[in-house]
Amino acid sequence: MNNICQFCHAKKFSKETPGLCCMNGKIRLPPLEAPPQEFLHYMTGETPESKHFLQNIRSYNSCFQMTSFGVTSTDTNRDKFEYVFSIQGQIYHKIGSLLPMPNDDYKFLQVYFIGNEKNEIDQRCTNFIGLKREIIQDVQRILHKYNQLIYIFKTTLDRMISDDYKIVIRADKRPRGEHERRFNAPQIDEVAVVIVDNENTSRDILYNEEERTTTHCRDTPFI
Repeated sequence: MNNICQFCHAKKFSKETPGLCCMNGKIRLPPLEAPPQEFLHYMTGETPESKHFLQNIRSYNSCFQMTSFGVTSTDTNRDKFEYVFSIQGQIYHKIGSLLPMPNDDYKFLQVYFIGNEKNEIDQRCTNFIGLKREIIQDVQRILHKYNQLIYIFKTTLDRMISDDYKIVIRADKRPRGEHERRFNAPQIDEVAVVIVDNENTSRDILYNEEERTTTHCRDTPFI
């Protein structure tokens, strides 16, 4: 891969087209931020802890993931293990509820809301066997310190004073200065967290969290 793009400096094979990587400079991605210093020693491979972490990096990644992976349909033979599986349909990540249902264990994003460091570590060790507790504790503290998504989700949960609320999607409204087609009513059967006040008009879509029902305020079908 000695063909270097003059715009983004990506390494490419000789037969790849000039604009394949960044469309000749039209696409510009911000540089990746460096990991926290507390985390860098796990990436060296020079210590027993680092070697163990790199050998089990997928398990550690799954241990701290916030969502679950899903597809609408697959073309996989589940009778045997396969390195690659084909996907037909839509790929999505399910965030689920911020708190588990009664009698369910904490998983994915819910683990971050346990509220006690020791209990949070215990739950992660229960969910994933074979990982080192000391590394889980260290990575957990790093994420709670630096990860902005965790901070946003936890402060959002603190503001949810009641489970009795409604989600309103205004089909004919958009934020000022934004393109109208970017904020069209959804065309899929799932709605992602949109919380507003209780005022609504005849064309709004109401989602009742307590009853888990969706209502269209006009007599037209809602997909």
